[in-house]
Amino acid sequence: MSLSDWHLAVKLADQPLAPKSILQLPETELGEYSLGGYSISFLKQLIAGKLQESVPDPELIDLIYCGRKLKDDQTLDFYGIQPGSTVHVLRKSWPEPDQKPDIQTHQKRH
Repeated sequence: MSLSDWHLAVKLADQPLAPKSILQLPETELGEYSLGGYSISFLKQLIAGKLQESVPDPELIDLIYCGRKLKDDQTLDFYGIQPGSTVHVLRKSWPEPDQKPDIQTHQKRH
């Protein structure tokens, strides 16, 4: 299989009926390392770039493969992720926007 065939299927865990997205991994420069040497944190950045509406920030997702949560500092090879594998995207809880308390609700009642 050539390097240009390296792709992964990406599935949003909270949208089970949505189709998988195909993520083509960019080729490395000759002699750098195999595509399996890509880190999970780099994969998160690629996913956030491809699925900007669903995944606005790579820090707000976890990746799951074969039931295991993937650690950012590990590589695709470490987890045995091969071309054509499906990686599930699990969104962490989104941060709530800062809200100022409503002054009327906090006034003392007489």
